[in-house]
Amino acid sequence: MKVRPSLIESSAIVGFFVLGVTLRVWHLDLEAVEHFDEGIYASVLWHDGTFNAPYPAREFYAPPMLSTLIEVGSLIPGIGPYAPFFPAAMMGSLSILALWWLARCWFGKAAGIFIAAVVALSDFHIIYSRMALTDVPCLFWIVGSVYFGTLALQTNSVRNAVIAGFVCGLAWWTKYTGWLPLAIIFSGGILWWIWVGRKSIGVMRVGVLFAAMLAAATLTFAPWWWHLQSVGGYSAVAANHASYMPGISAWTDHLSQQLTFQFWQDGTFGGISLGLGMVASGLFRWFSAARSTWNVNASNTLQSNLREDAGDTKTFFPPINVLLRFLVAGVAILILALRIWTPLMLVCLALGGFGGMYLWPVLRRSWDRAVVKDLSPTSADALPLAQGDLDSAATIDPALGLCTTLTWFVGMLVATPFYHPYGRLFFPLLASVWLAAAGGVSWWMESNLSVARRMIGTGEVPVRRPWTQSIVQGMLVAAVVTSFLRFDDEDQLDLVDAQEVFHSQLFQDRTSIVAAANEIADLCVLSARSEVVSVRSSVVPDGQTIFPESVLGTIESIQPPTQFLPDDRRRERLVVYAFGEPALLMHLANAGLTVSPVGHLNLQDPGGVTPAVPTFIVIGPNAKRTPGFWEMWLERTTQFESVGDVAYLPSEVTLLDLFKPKWLTLHPEARSQMLEVHRVR
Repeated sequence: MKVRPSLIESSAIVGFFVLGVTLRVWHLDLEAVEHFDEGIYASVLWHDGTFNAPYPAREFYAPPMLSTLIEVGSLIPGIGPYAPFFPAAMMGSLSILALWWLARCWFGKAAGIFIAAVVALSDFHIIYSRMALTDVPCLFWIVGSVYFGTLALQTNSVRNAVIAGFVCGLAWWTKYTGWLPLAIIFSGGILWWIWVGRKSIGVMRVGVLFAAMLAAATLTFAPWWWHLQSVGGYSAVAANHASYMPGISAWTDHLSQQLTFQFWQDGTFGGISLGLGMVASGLFRWFSAARSTWNVNASNTLQSNLREDAGDTKTFFPPINVLLRFLVAGVAILILALRIWTPLMLVCLALGGFGGMYLWPVLRRSWDRAVVKDLSPTSADALPLAQGDLDSAATIDPALGLCTTLTWFVGMLVATPFYHPYGRLFFPLLASVWLAAAGGVSWWMESNLSVARRMIGTGEVPVRRPWTQSIVQGMLVAAVVTSFLRFDDEDQLDLVDAQEVFHSQLFQDRTSIVAAANEIADLCVLSARSEVVSVRSSVVPDGQTIFPESVLGTIESIQPPTQFLPDDRRRERLVVYAFGEPALLMHLANAGLTVSPVGHLNLQDPGGVTPAVPTFIVIGPNAKRTPGFWEMWLERTTQFESVGDVAYLPSEVTLLDLFKPKWLTLHPEARSQMLEVHRVR
């Protein structure tokens, strides 16, 4: 039975999509809002309903798109407990399809299959698709906007330009860097026009399309822009973001940290994705290039060039050795990615793609022929193309895709390290690496098929490999073999040990903060009832509580606090404040307490009187890292009485925003963070 290429593509995409969705929703019960920004965005679930006002300064963190989606998700039956993670999980899954379609249109169907595998199984993308953060949803809108923007340039369509601007506006409503598609499309489009685009579209028309995108994006974002006037305008937001940009002196250090995050959060699934993507796209491209047997006697040109009497000989194309080459490459990349690091392999594929697509534009030639349905041989003695070759080609000028990806990559590579090195800010740059790598894989496959087509057409045998190619192949074999070796010298780098340090955090239990919040709630209730003076405790990963670890104060005996129900806690007249811990506040509110964020420590009643209602404040790692906090604390330390300390274990993705990777590696004790509970005197 003849294998249909369309069946290979559809099966691969459906399979990768289902696998990607599964990994993003698997064991969501292990997830909890614990990151500072997660607490801000998820505050819509408790703060607005209680105080009828937005969380303080929420406008400075992000526009309201994510919070709105979280709130909507909480209304869907069965989604409620997972509402904070619903938007990122949903849009992270849809990003698999979005990037598949974009790569497919720019670089051909093989590129689409490859990138679908890479995105679906990316450990880094999966981790953040399971968190209540803006980065994954924003990336989805960015990809959509860039697609429609390049489609507008390709089709000379104002309508598509307006759609691109509208989708960019949605990205802007999600994150303040949502305007990035405009910069990507404008820079890529200008480079493309200078290179080849001017032959098909005038500069004035390009200007009209750019203006339509800008106008649509601005109008879409305008309502929120107007709302920001109440907090000082967009300039106040920009000034807040500028405070996270220390200048060019920190550029190299920030880039180093960003790359370290990639290695740290790399894992097994990412390495497997490269091999699966290469094999699946290779199978598709080989079968799509297949044709009915080619009768060499049907062509006088071919017959005259054959080195032997062909008679009724029929030549099959493509030869099996091309398929074997694709499969072996997939296995080699998989092994290297698993033994070294997936991000490193992706960058190598991306750089190879940039160089190859520019120096030998086989992808653009395939697109050109697909447009006019030209099946003629690419050279005098080559085999003609098959319909499958045309069907596999890009649908948007690959030169436009190359220019857009190149400016995207270079722009984000330069700009990203200027900002504070939060790992999640790497997503826009990572997307350009994915696209360039997919283009590189597609280009390599087309190049192999093009050479094979010419070799079979002329009846030639492959020439002996030059010594330089033999060296490169030898180095590849050596890399694969040595990747399994372990160095005995302690002074040398042990890649196996390195991977034990830089491991994936997929499905890491992040619920320690929930157990800690329940424990804090019980401490506050007992203190309000004057049943406990001071206690120090800790919460271990499975949520069990160890009491007491130490006792502060003079009391005869302290029994482990009773686990009160949320309804029991609601009946207590007390209030709990938290300085710089919005995620903890959410869980304290769920535990049944009356809570509120606070940005100061003046919590006594007027005149320095002890509050009539028992009042508590919780400080944690975020408060202790806030500039000026310790000065405020020393001024008012006598106004607080320690109730107890509760330790919890933040996930590594949260710890990496608190500490530098190298410091965290040298100080494993930092994996346990302390939440201090104090009562206002």
